[in-house]
Amino acid sequence: MPSAALIAPRYSLHHVAIAVIVLLEYLQSVMVAFGSAAIRHGVQASPPQFSLAAACYAAVAVLMILSHRWWVQRLGYRTLLRLSLWVFGAGAVLCALAPNAGTFIAARMVQALGGAAFFTASRVQILHYQGPARLPALLFLPFGIMLGSGLAPILAGALLAAFDWHALFWAMLPLVWLVDGVVRHAVPEHEPVENERLDQAHPWGMLLLAGGVFLLQFVLERARFERWTSGPLLWGGGLLALALLVLHWRHEWQRSTPLVPYRHFTSERYLWGMAVYGFGYLVVSSCSYVLPLFLAQGLGLSLAQCGWLLGLTGLAAMPFAVLHLKLMLRWPHLRRFLLVGTVLLAAFAWLMARQQPATTGWPLWLAVFLLNGVFMPFLLGTAAASTFSQVEERVFSHAYQVKNAMREVANAVGLLLGTVLLQQRSALHAVRAPELASGQLMLLAGQDFFRGLLLVALMVGLLLQLQRRFV
Repeated sequence: MPSAALIAPRYSLHHVAIAVIVLLEYLQSVMVAFGSAAIRHGVQASPPQFSLAAACYAAVAVLMILSHRWWVQRLGYRTLLRLSLWVFGAGAVLCALAPNAGTFIAARMVQALGGAAFFTASRVQILHYQGPARLPALLFLPFGIMLGSGLAPILAGALLAAFDWHALFWAMLPLVWLVDGVVRHAVPEHEPVENERLDQAHPWGMLLLAGGVFLLQFVLERARFERWTSGPLLWGGGLLALALLVLHWRHEWQRSTPLVPYRHFTSERYLWGMAVYGFGYLVVSSCSYVLPLFLAQGLGLSLAQCGWLLGLTGLAAMPFAVLHLKLMLRWPHLRRFLLVGTVLLAAFAWLMARQQPATTGWPLWLAVFLLNGVFMPFLLGTAAASTFSQVEERVFSHAYQVKNAMREVANAVGLLLGTVLLQQRSALHAVRAPELASGQLMLLAGQDFFRGLLLVALMVGLLLQLQRRFV
């Protein structure tokens, strides 16, 4: 049962905890992505090595996410979060001190051991609130995400201008200390809804999961750079990874007390919701890679200009998250909100495909705002409101763990798609017009990417119009 201290005040330190826990993960992730060129130069990493660091982070994160409740049941929520924060902070220190690529990869894996707990823990804490008290608490999760994502490029640009890439990680330490203080005073040790039996991790199931996850992330990372030279080997590795994950799923399905009870998550509504989530994460991940390159190299914006553009449009999403929630409460037509999301994405892609270096102004700000400020609240917010509506609270944590594990894989796939499409289109334009400079090639390749995204948005919108799960 939730304690009275958690549900009595409308806003409390516990609400702040919900926001700042997830804020920390998004702040660090976006800062690392924004400052990737400086970090890569600082640790003397080649593009494949830096990409491997991201793949290893994601692989460790998936394992920790899927075992999240196992740790909670044995340590308690407050203890787990505080340990995760300390490990995350230690990983940040190791990243800042990393002298080479190998050390940096290991340091990012340490960060993943801690940071993987933040998103799921933040969402599960909302279950402490019942009835009308849950709605205000629910808004603190997207606020934390949007605040972290919006502040990250602005803060990263300022830190890189004033110091160097090390500051991107040193800046985490005072924030970790502050969040630890909030968690220590606000987060209860017990779960919101406890199971009668503890989750059980089976060695064979964990081995299959670890093998499948690490192999899949490795294949996705290598495919960005070796798809032509090692194509058959990568396809074979990818199929083997999927086979290992299917065997893990089957193994856990047959157990009475599995690590994750997958058999509870087979409803059409949940699966459709996961598909919408997956599409949203693919779009966000691929655009997070393409957009900074297109802005800086294609349109000629400075690092500071890119940071302010991406940051302010991300922060502008916060009032639209509130607007989206109010509209859904008044007109709970899920399919219409999803269609609005795809239309907004199509408008963003259309505007971006028309951008030229000499004409950057309000159309560029409007385009990026449509993606960061409106598309994500309307599409991902609608998915969040509907996917878990029929999931029992006693297995809600598991359902959210599966979603967040899928997010890590979708982010890797989105990064792969963005990389491959830019490389292919740049190479094609270089063959057609060898006299073009690298900036012009990036401009043309980026415009091709956004034209393709426009078609995808329209096709997904048509599919959502035809489906009957979200109505």
